[in-house]
Amino acid sequence: MKKSLVLLMCFVFAGSLLLTACSDSNNSASPGASSSTASSEPSSASSESSGEATPDPNAKYDPPVTVTTVRAITADMKLPEGQTYEDNVWTRTLRDEYGIDTKVLWNVDGGQYDNKLNMSIASGDLPDLMKVSSAQFKQLLESDSLADLTEVYEKYASEEMKKQHAIGDGIALKTGMIGDKLYALPDAASAIGGAPSTLIWIRADWLKKLGLEEPKSLEDVFAIARAFTKNDPDGNNKADTTGIVFEKGFLSSGLGNRGLFNSFDAFPQSWIADSTGNLVYGSIQPEVKTALQALQDLYKEGLLDKEFIVKDAGKVIETLVANKAGIAFGPHYFGQFIHQTKVQHPEVEWKPFPLMRLDGSQAKVSLNSPTLGQYVVRKGYSNPEVIVKMMNLAFDITVGERATKENYDKYMYDPKDGTIQIWNFAPVFSNDSTDALFQQIIDATEANDPTLAKDATAQLVIANAKKAREGEHSLYGWTLYSDAWKIYFDLMNKGLYVNNGFYGVPTPTMTDKQATLDQLELETFSKIIMNAAPIDDFDKFVENWKKLGGDQVTKEVNEWKQTM
Repeated sequence: MKKSLVLLMCFVFAGSLLLTACSDSNNSASPGASSSTASSEPSSASSESSGEATPDPNAKYDPPVTVTTVRAITADMKLPEGQTYEDNVWTRTLRDEYGIDTKVLWNVDGGQYDNKLNMSIASGDLPDLMKVSSAQFKQLLESDSLADLTEVYEKYASEEMKKQHAIGDGIALKTGMIGDKLYALPDAASAIGGAPSTLIWIRADWLKKLGLEEPKSLEDVFAIARAFTKNDPDGNNKADTTGIVFEKGFLSSGLGNRGLFNSFDAFPQSWIADSTGNLVYGSIQPEVKTALQALQDLYKEGLLDKEFIVKDAGKVIETLVANKAGIAFGPHYFGQFIHQTKVQHPEVEWKPFPLMRLDGSQAKVSLNSPTLGQYVVRKGYSNPEVIVKMMNLAFDITVGERATKENYDKYMYDPKDGTIQIWNFAPVFSNDSTDALFQQIIDATEANDPTLAKDATAQLVIANAKKAREGEHSLYGWTLYSDAWKIYFDLMNKGLYVNNGFYGVPTPTMTDKQATLDQLELETFSKIIMNAAPIDDFDKFVENWKKLGGDQVTKEVNEWKQTM
């Protein structure tokens, strides 16, 4: 399943599987809509051969063209009544308005999608259109199996699509490029919306109960964690509350602690520029050692959840809902995890704060790649422009002129059953990267005027937040988006973020060694935090990381950088 609105709506209906925010996956979700009805015109291929300079990107093929594809199916992909994976509102619109007949060669459980597609890649039996991971993208490039989309993108991409792909220095589109050639269209999303643990979430009701002021520095956050652990904030006369919680996959999870590392100007698992402009791996920089020392000290003092090493995101949510923790580093959609806390404990109030350094200055957040996956076309397919037309439609339905409430109900979420996520059935899909709907949420909230929310998703957030404020506690989390995004917009406007400097296909040594290096990193950091290893083991980790392939990865990353 995916992350959208970045990553808004899907978190409502999914569980802890979504907490590894914004990693490669096979489906995606998003907001509202746009596109005009396709007009009838000869196929693109015949138009180009007749010398037409500017083909109509909405032109309907006559006769129709067929495109084959493959799909990942997850357990939560409920079908709307009268629709199937192969025949649904998205495929019907493509057929009726664009003359594109979509044929699904196979559906497979999402957990088996990569394996199934890998077999197709190995055998050379490829569909015309497919969604691939970065590793699969690399493999297909190396076997010369992908169509060059450079020319069809320039001819057929809508202005809305080009605007979306220009956001964030155009990194999303660049992930599908080799040199000046385009081989993939990104399933993109807001980089800030999909980044994990970018905010400090604190129990505001516990602050009030214990007579504590809101934090102005990271030192204040640690002092609050101390009070939440030792001063019985839940009032049950038991030492059963925890200051700070995070899960065992803490470096990448939406309920991890990467934000705490960022507060020490440490950016683990990101490639960042050094003083010479070369890219270096963030996890081996000295600032990470400082952050690990702080985490170890917090653990020894009992201010961290002692069981974090065995808790996945779902277990962390259980801790939060049980009213046993008061601080978490989380994303803007944190509220979706804690609806039930408010149901069981109506006094609960959470509040987001920006990441802050020890001296009280605002810290920078580390951003993920804005690309959630890649859509590609096999080399030799007669109408490669089909992929561009499909994505034009997706943007039309999410952010363009067709982004109406009616189309939201038709193409995005079933109005009678919000767990039916209709966007899942689009052969090609991408999210809105502009974050415009969140500004509408802020405006409507601050003015107490729901008419300021024009986007269908923004309207839904405002409506649910209103119900929550009127006492429907099961919708409590919807009230938290406005405050979270005010912080996001502020830090983005101030440039308080660090992009991952590497967004290419995996280098050869990454392919061979990355899993080993990642395991070494997580194990070492976990042991240091738990005081099961001395802090100086970080230095040994750096040496081992370099010897086990890290130095070669760094060399390859900088060779890639020279080509960009």
